Amino acid sequence: MNKFEKQLEKWNKGILRGAQAKLAKTLGVSTATTALWTTGKRSPSKGYVEQMAKLFDMDALDVYKLFDRRSVIYPDPPNVSSARMLHDRHSNEFGYNMQPHSINEEKTEPSNSVQLPFLNEVPSNVEEHNENDILEWWSVPRRFAQGSKCILRASQIGLQHVSSDDLCFIKPFTREQENEWVVFRTPTGQHVCRQIRLHKGQTLYCQPESQNGQKQKPGRPIGVVIKLIRQL
Repeated sequence: MNKFEKQLEKWNKGILRGAQAKLAKTLGVSTATTALWTTGKRSPSKGYVEQMAKLFDMDALDVYKLFDRRSVIYPDPPNVSSARMLHDRHSNEFGYNMQPHSINEEKTEPSNSVQLPFLNEVPSNVEEHNENDILEWWSVPRRFAQGSKCILRASQIGLQHVSSDDLCFIKPFTREQENEWVVFRTPTGQHVCRQIRLHKGQTLYCQPESQNGQKQKPGRPIGVVIKLIRQL
């Protein structure tokens, strides 16, 4: 039993059974979400932490400590296709099991994982987002994140032929580089993803899975797609 389960048991009058479902109903989230919090696969956002602090009659900082993942040690991730391989929609290489490999409260090694926010909305800056837009926090291997600052649904950034469950890891935009997939905010407020290609000394902004592009930049760059995750 981990620290969060012990607190759930205490909150539910000494009975652990049914505590996750009770908490999910109280917070207005799914039981799957509370199960992910319990197993350490996800961490709650600040808003949910504050709500639990009131429910548990605890300080918010103490609630955060219930989800301290510094002791989570991940295995090295497999080689995963980069954004330039997004056209291979049937490849199984995109999947990776995010579950912790082992947990040992006595370990003192620095964590090789990072916390990334899974956002409900595309931010104007991937390094600055509204706390209310965070659905949950994900703990992922540092090498797998590769500088990513947030996670977004693939459908939100204009990628085609994706499902509602497909996700993208997004890193900050610095400059245009060939073959990178860049997320742009158009003048009308929509979001599109374009691959940067160089042709005869000119920069082309290409539609996903297409060799054809336009010379005009579609809008303001928001971030760069690092990985497309399917069937997580």
